[in-house]
Amino acid sequence: MATSSEHGGGPAEPLWKLQQRQRLLLSIASRGSSEAAALIIPGIVVWLQRHETGAFQAPLLLWWLGMAFMACVFVGLRRQLRRDLGAAVPSAELPARLQRWERVMGRMALLNAGSWALAIPLTHGSGHEFRLFIYLVLCGVVASAATFLAPAAAVFKRFFGVLYGAMLLAVVWYFPNRGLYLLPLLMLYGATIARHAWGARQLMLQQWAQERDRQLLAERYLAAKEQAEQALEAKSRFLSAASHDLRQPLHALGLLVETARQRNADGALAGVLDDAQACAQSLGTMCNDLLDLSRLENGTWELRAQVMDLRILLGDATRLFAAEARQRGLVLRWRVARGMDSLVRADEALLRQMVFNLLHNALRYTQRGGVLLAARVHGGGWRIEVWDTGLGIAAEDRPHVFAPHFRARSGQAARRAAQPAAGPLPGVSSQGLGLAVVAAAARRMGVEHGLLSTPGRGSCFWLQLPSSLNVQAALPQSEGSSEGPQAQAQAQARPPLLQGRCWVVDDDAQVARALAGLLRDWGLQVDVAATGREVADWLAAGQHPDFVLCDHHLAQGENGFALLQNVLAQAPQAAGALLSGEPSPALEQEAQELGYLLLRKPVDPLALLALLQRRLAVAGA
Repeated sequence: MATSSEHGGGPAEPLWKLQQRQRLLLSIASRGSSEAAALIIPGIVVWLQRHETGAFQAPLLLWWLGMAFMACVFVGLRRQLRRDLGAAVPSAELPARLQRWERVMGRMALLNAGSWALAIPLTHGSGHEFRLFIYLVLCGVVASAATFLAPAAAVFKRFFGVLYGAMLLAVVWYFPNRGLYLLPLLMLYGATIARHAWGARQLMLQQWAQERDRQLLAERYLAAKEQAEQALEAKSRFLSAASHDLRQPLHALGLLVETARQRNADGALAGVLDDAQACAQSLGTMCNDLLDLSRLENGTWELRAQVMDLRILLGDATRLFAAEARQRGLVLRWRVARGMDSLVRADEALLRQMVFNLLHNALRYTQRGGVLLAARVHGGGWRIEVWDTGLGIAAEDRPHVFAPHFRARSGQAARRAAQPAAGPLPGVSSQGLGLAVVAAAARRMGVEHGLLSTPGRGSCFWLQLPSSLNVQAALPQSEGSSEGPQAQAQAQARPPLLQGRCWVVDDDAQVARALAGLLRDWGLQVDVAATGREVADWLAAGQHPDFVLCDHHLAQGENGFALLQNVLAQAPQAAGALLSGEPSPALEQEAQELGYLLLRKPVDPLALLALLQRRLAVAGA
């Protein structure tokens, strides 16, 4: 940043240079000056002269009074200088103030030096020892000036030039018999003082420059840190908003697919609808994972270890990517070691995202053959492996595979050839971040990861999970492998019809229609409202529901939680649940403390059905 000079039309001077001049002038006011010397030393001179001559000399008395007056003026100027330049000065006013004070202090330096130099002619007729004392006093004044005036070079030059110049010119006249001998000594002394003043100024400038550099580095660091924090916060807000917006259509999609499954009478479509429902559920889970990964990068992730079944995880991943594998002409298989308990304790969101990224990466870089997703016992724990029949990874590229934005040179041609016209694989970034996310998540979870590769034959990426013993009891007995024929038959069977009236409160018309349609297929009478006013009208008319499904965020900022509480307070025989598309620990804690059910979008239709079956009567029961 620079500011323009207001005098002489000169070029703009950098702000840091103006601030340096400001500090140099303030150093004169803060480091002391010759006021005390101007009061005490002339008095001593007058007293010694009277002791030598036996009477006071009027010129010396006037000189003493003049020095005392000038000392008082200096005190006032120093205080005014501190007031004018010590506070925060606007950058536009700083050049003019600096010029004014440099001019004032320069003139005062000339006046001060001239006043001290008057001691030479006023004491010319005194004895030799007295005159030698006067020169010693003046040498001390010059040395003192080199200490406190040296930082302000222009002020010091004026003071030093006048006083030292007067001493140098008058030495032969002042000491008629010894002046020629004292002249070389005085010249050497002046050179020493000048060198000392220059060194003191350079040392101070160097210290201030280092301090300024440290301040600049600190400011840049703080600015960069603030910018990075703002970028992370903005990214988190964007991901939160984008994830929330994605959840709404995914929530509706899951409900519509479940409605189609219930109404479907064609056995050939059952498998297609099952896959569509699984994909909708997996995409909804990945929306949640997107926010979770953002929290991981921000350092706010809290690991939530839970017992999970690797068979369910690998089955979900295979169903999600099965359609893309078929489009690429690849065979996608999954396998878990038989006869073994496939339960592990891990953070499900992170582990799921890691497996999806590894599977996505394998499909992208495989042109022919297939991909195998497997889990086997290894080293006392479980090892998840993703095998592919791609081109493999060269040895020089392997150390960099898990780095952000890195793409192996040997695999780029394979990726371009394997990319179908339908576009990239669902749910995972195609910007070279997939494996970097795997590495970051593995470090956060304390999970080992790595790869094996043979150029021309393929690669194997693996995750080594620690041993998880005695976790079978932690899971309900119903949570077995999703591949069993009995589980599939139960999932596809049409549920028994329910009885009762359900209110659906949601301002998203698409979601409301999908949810209402599914509930009606389950035998319920459904009323749909978009605002709390409609619900209030129903209550005023004497209508009461048996169950209420209310969205958390309604139109115009209306709070769905407060609305749900109000409805259930006026209809105590009813039950209800709050639907939320945002992961809010505070909301979950509040709902739990107050005894309300909270369902995160996209809601699993089977979980919703199980909830309604526990709360409502079943027809024919």
